[in-house]
Amino acid sequence: MGKATRLTMLVVMVGLIAFSGCASRKTGKKVDTMQAQVNAMTDELVRLDQSLQDTRASIQAQENAGGGGSSASVSSSGEGASVGGTYRTPSGFEIPSVNIQKALKKAGYYNGAIDGKVGPGTRDAIAAFQKDNGLKADGVCGRGTWAKLKSYLEAIK
Repeated sequence: MGKATRLTMLVVMVGLIAFSGCASRKTGKKVDTMQAQVNAMTDELVRLDQSLQDTRASIQAQENAGGGGSSASVSSSGEGASVGGTYRTPSGFEIPSVNIQKALKKAGYYNGAIDGKVGPGTRDAIAAFQKDNGLKADGVCGRGTWAKLKSYLEAIK
């Protein structure tokens, strides 16, 4: 069972407990505990995905530098995965990776190449944008971040 599936099942279980109609103070505390666990799991998924993205960037750099070796292919359904030019989150939110980079560049947060590869530079730019815009600065371009960031992509410059 994939990480995203397990996380979805956990969220559904939390929802069932919270809305079962028999919520007491003890149940409320249990729900709060489970929500904290879900949040911790989400944070861990983001951390693991960032590590995976760093590994992908390293492999790509080695291949581009003529390092040869094996042509490793890594795939992930983790939070903020960038596969084939599309940035995806487990909730199903997708946007072209280049759009994130273009919007960040227009907003003044990204100075790298517009290559559709969401690596450390892009994630740092996302986190800086999030921090300056009152969002959770986790470096992941989810729905809330994109809602604020997309206006820069649409702006004429």
